[in-house]
Amino acid sequence: MGDDFYLTHSSFDYAPGLLIWHSRDLINWRPVAAALHRYHGSVWAPYLCEYRNHFYIYFPADNRLRVVHADHPTGPWSDPVDLGIAAIDPAHIGENGRRFLYMSGGQMAELTADGLAVKTAPRVVFEPWPVPTTSRMECTCLEAPKLFERNGYFYLTVAEGGTAGPATSHSVVSARSRHADGPWEFSPHNPVVRTRSREDRWMSVGHGRLVDTPGGKWYMTVHSYENGYRTLGRQLLLLPVEWTADGWFRVPEGITADSAIPVPVSGATQQPFVDPSDDFSKPELGLQWGFWREYDAERFTVGNGALTLAARGKSLADTSVLTTAVGGHSYTVEMDIEIEPGCEAGLLLYYNNEHATGILLDGDGSGVRIANGYIPSKQQKGATRATLRVVNDRQEVDFYFRLPGKGWQRAAESAEISGMQHNVLGGFLDVRPAVYACGTGKATFRSFRYLLGAQAPG
Repeated sequence: MGDDFYLTHSSFDYAPGLLIWHSRDLINWRPVAAALHRYHGSVWAPYLCEYRNHFYIYFPADNRLRVVHADHPTGPWSDPVDLGIAAIDPAHIGENGRRFLYMSGGQMAELTADGLAVKTAPRVVFEPWPVPTTSRMECTCLEAPKLFERNGYFYLTVAEGGTAGPATSHSVVSARSRHADGPWEFSPHNPVVRTRSREDRWMSVGHGRLVDTPGGKWYMTVHSYENGYRTLGRQLLLLPVEWTADGWFRVPEGITADSAIPVPVSGATQQPFVDPSDDFSKPELGLQWGFWREYDAERFTVGNGALTLAARGKSLADTSVLTTAVGGHSYTVEMDIEIEPGCEAGLLLYYNNEHATGILLDGDGSGVRIANGYIPSKQQKGATRATLRVVNDRQEVDFYFRLPGKGWQRAAESAEISGMQHNVLGGFLDVRPAVYACGTGKATFRSFRYLLGAQAPG
């Protein structure tokens, strides 16, 4: 939209979902809206597109394709429409009033004119590019189609090789056609992008989508795992793209996913990531927060410096935590927590309900939960309020607590979380700070602080 760029991404098992991000320069992004306001299932690989001045997000939820639409990327967005297709990774393209939906496995279905229903059943129109047998990959996994039109050609990019597994799994493969429904010819530059070695910083580079700037420059977004830090989940990277005289695109010679590149828009400077810290002064929950597998607005209140969360479930295993995604190899999070009788609450580094580590407060006092669920000891029995701090020092984690009017104390236990990642646990998730409340009654949370770097209390 002119000088404005918008993107969305997988929200997996968190709600609100389909977070919409805005940028003016392709490098600095901030969240501006969410298209899903309740939990519809695990949402993977959505596709945000504009067609005839209207906006659509095609997405799978629990492997069933759906669509929401709006007059503007910031919404308001419609309720999801079920397309009746069991598939993942949808992508939309139109030609001469006809609309098509591509999906994983090289399948395509024609849509009705409004884009909200299927006109013809899915059929295979695209076969995988033959990945060299010398490549170490997770699977063929023809997935993640992305489409656009330029100079009389339709371009289709797909991912092959698997989105995780060995470092060299995954790649960006390109093809083009004179028509939106094919037939397709492969690019002579395939794979356009891939991880060449497990020694590279960025592993499993893939899921490429092209974008152009008002100044005529072209770029490709890709996602990738950082070597040694799969716990951060898949991260978004930006690569420059050049066009050949015969109408193919490629990444310029010598540019890799780890290269420093000029800013896409003149005058822009890269800023720090959005700070998720929250003083809960506003009467609505900030866009940085997401609940695990639910969104129950009746369960919480926010404003006047506090978030109050009703207890849900008997333990962490059957509650819904509230999380915020962060980056960085080392960081510190801190929060003030107060509990009612019968309530257990805490501050976690969370992957899923079975795999989380953190420091908690309950009727028996304060204790550390290491990642396998073991709580070795409790102290400060009878305490109902404390400030809790979790320090993530390159995936080794320390825990601190402070009672009202008292000094900081360090817990005896520490944790190690490098195994809390997709290749071990599945799910394509990331480790993120979270708070929870289970048992009975409620917990009140105040002053969530995020600090870059491992910062023990001074």
